[in-house]
Amino acid sequence: MAIRLGTEDKKKRWIAMVLVSLALTLIAHTVWQLASGPSAAPSSPTSESSTPPAQTSRGSAEPGPQAQHLESASSLDPTLHPERMAMAENTMYTGTSRNIFSKDSLPPVPAGAIESPIASARPGPAAPAGPPPPPPIDLKFYGFAKQQNGRQLVFLMHGEDVFIAGQGDIVDGRYKILQIQDNSIVVEDLAYNNQQTLPLQIS
Repeated sequence: MAIRLGTEDKKKRWIAMVLVSLALTLIAHTVWQLASGPSAAPSSPTSESSTPPAQTSRGSAEPGPQAQHLESASSLDPTLHPERMAMAENTMYTGTSRNIFSKDSLPPVPAGAIESPIASARPGPAAPAGPPPPPPIDLKFYGFAKQQNGRQLVFLMHGEDVFIAGQGDIVDGRYKILQIQDNSIVVEDLAYNNQQTLPLQIS
């Protein structure tokens, strides 16, 4: 039993040593690759710019301006130049179209042009309709008479009905005689609070 256990211990030690040596070899190989860097250096911008332009499907190169190529962000100049800013601010617009950077720049109106009025996009709200007008008083004043006591009476016709009324009387439960004149009377329609002057109709 003791000899068997000792043999197993030796095997475990050999396996551990092999694994450790493999791990050290892998670590050394990785460190060497990181230290040496990529083997192929990138091509320079000048070599790229010297290559001929790509051919289109028609077989000729499309002409056009070349874009500026910056090698790195460190080549940008972050310094402010006040003299250049002042020069840009003092530049006067000399074009013939409208200057979109100025609120006072409007296109010139040609001589003799008449501006048409601008129609509203939506019609305004309709004015609220008032109450309907009262109907006309359909009494016919066709004569008058005077009583012995001096009170004046009038003869009225409503349809085929004949009425005799004096000032202040109510005809047909609706029309009140307000005033009796020589050739006309003033009648009030109590249902609509409407007054109307009726002339004397002889015929």
